[in-house]
Amino acid sequence: MAKADDLRQRIPVRVGPQSTSLAGLAELENLTTFRLCLRPVKTADYPAIASLNADPAVQRFLCLSKAPPTYEEALADLPCLLSTPAPTGGGLWCIRSRATTDFLGLVLLLYTDDHTEVEFGYRLLPKFWGRGYATEAGRAVVNHAFGDLGLTALCAIIHPDNTASNAVAEKLGFLRTGCTTRLGFNLDHYTLMRDSLIHSDDQETTVTN
Repeated sequence: MAKADDLRQRIPVRVGPQSTSLAGLAELENLTTFRLCLRPVKTADYPAIASLNADPAVQRFLCLSKAPPTYEEALADLPCLLSTPAPTGGGLWCIRSRATTDFLGLVLLLYTDDHTEVEFGYRLLPKFWGRGYATEAGRAVVNHAFGDLGLTALCAIIHPDNTASNAVAEKLGFLRTGCTTRLGFNLDHYTLMRDSLIHSDDQETTVTN
């Protein structure tokens, strides 16, 4: 199987300094959109995140080489997830409804394993799929990354059969630039350059401390 560097051209990216805090507990900004509030992970969020990560539907395209974790396993794995290296100002945000404060899922900006790129990703509870929440949260984080954090490019790594996430990436302006491999699986590699981003007029993002 060809290596990722043979399959796609590496695109230079300013990844910035690494945060010295845990990815999920860093001093992130709160981001507010029309329907959503994105805020840093707190310990009180752990049960909801563990339930999200233990959902077989959520893990269908994420757990590539093993069965989805149980709730207990997902809870035990949280320290590893929250210690994933992230650029300063990046990490994991909880997605919550402004109207109900319900936990919807996670959105993230984390370094790739080789630290050459900053990866955008998200996961939502299945009952909130198909309502545009992923695109709304994603646009807020992308604008924050390029505006407030000064990043020049983002990537997204998506299973080719995950048509919903591929569609979200394309709505946000990501372009498929090749393939990469994780755990022996070929995955689509998407790239979004800051200079090519067309800011949407249909969503306003508010940043608060």
